Amino acid sequence: MADDHPGTPGLGDAPFNAGGRRATRNDPHPIDEAAVGDAHGRSLILASVARDARLDKKFLLLIILASAIATLGLLQSSTAVVIGAMLVSPLMGPIMGVGFGLATIESNLIRRSLVTLAAGMAVAVLVAMLIIWLSPINDVTPELRARTQPTLLDLGVAVVGGIAGVYAIMRKLSGVMVGVAIATALVPPLSTVGFGLVTGRPDFALGAALLFLTNTLAIAFAATIVARLNHFGPSLTPQHTAVQVVGIVVTLGILSIPLALSLNNIAGEVRARSSVQSELGRLLGDGDRVDSLTVRSVGDDLSVDGVVLVDRYSPRLDDDLAAKVRGDLDRVVVVNLVQLKKQSNAAVQVEERLSDRIGALEQRDADSAAILAGLTVGGLVPRDRVLIDAQARRVVVARDREAEGEQVAAAIDRILAAVQADHAQWLVQNGSLTTATASTGE
Repeated sequence: MADDHPGTPGLGDAPFNAGGRRATRNDPHPIDEAAVGDAHGRSLILASVARDARLDKKFLLLIILASAIATLGLLQSSTAVVIGAMLVSPLMGPIMGVGFGLATIESNLIRRSLVTLAAGMAVAVLVAMLIIWLSPINDVTPELRARTQPTLLDLGVAVVGGIAGVYAIMRKLSGVMVGVAIATALVPPLSTVGFGLVTGRPDFALGAALLFLTNTLAIAFAATIVARLNHFGPSLTPQHTAVQVVGIVVTLGILSIPLALSLNNIAGEVRARSSVQSELGRLLGDGDRVDSLTVRSVGDDLSVDGVVLVDRYSPRLDDDLAAKVRGDLDRVVVVNLVQLKKQSNAAVQVEERLSDRIGALEQRDADSAAILAGLTVGGLVPRDRVLIDAQARRVVVARDREAEGEQVAAAIDRILAAVQADHAQWLVQNGSLTTATASTGE
């Protein structure tokens, strides 16, 4: 009988309460309907995450398009195009699948998400390599270089982005997911990996791969922690939870080591550039200025290259700058500055006058061609009857009015009047045929 086995599930139609006893109308321990609703909501969220982590035709199409957009945007150094690739990318789905799978200890979800993520990575890199191989432009752009030096700041952005992503999934806030996709770059680093492989720049490929790994792990682990805090997955013992947290912290700690070194290198280059600019400003004269300046670390040494515009050449400028910066930074400094003499005011004025003269000559030639075309339109005035003195801005049309006839003469008069109106700075006039012939020696 059902009443003889109150703790056996599956007997009867009435649900059981938390103590394992069948719930009745007067049961002092009723079922928590809110908890049942929360459990149902979590099931729906997990089903949505699992659906987004599937490897299907839609996922492959989106990753191909995202990789193509990102690669073209990086080659063009177009921030807007790169952002568009971030929005098209479907990689956030399997990454969230890994995070929720770790939280719920669902091996099937973890395995499916990892397979989808690996396939997406491979496809993205291959598409990028194909486009870069076909592209005639393989220059290093600022957008490409920006994906090759990840730092602890990128790790922080990815962690916060992962937290925001889980919140957006649980609250069904699609607008927040758009922001997360923009903040945490996933496809552009993979495109940069393809660029490094095709162009033979292993430093680019390794740096971009580190950025992708940083974003992926940080988002996944942040999703795991937030999901656990929202009661996703089984009720682990405090020891199990501690092991899970320690594992995440240790992994992120190991990942932080190269990121911290990269951040330190970037900070060092910023300090070095500031020191170089400051010392160079003191060494240059009042009217001198820096046209271009590049400061970069080469191992433990510092390399300084640039162009300066000076009034007077200084043969010791490189040595003096190297000594000053070496004293500030305690590093070996190699300086190679090109000194160009600035133009004097007189030289600038001569150049401006020459430019004006050339412009005037070009305009005069253009006016001559336009006047000739206007006078000879229709063939009423032969080309050999038009005499042009471009220097005096004077045009003489040799005519024989008696031979032209009344109607033709009137038509030629209208042509001359129209040309004169269009070119008021020129003098367009009639001349006799005999005078024109004598002047040309015929």
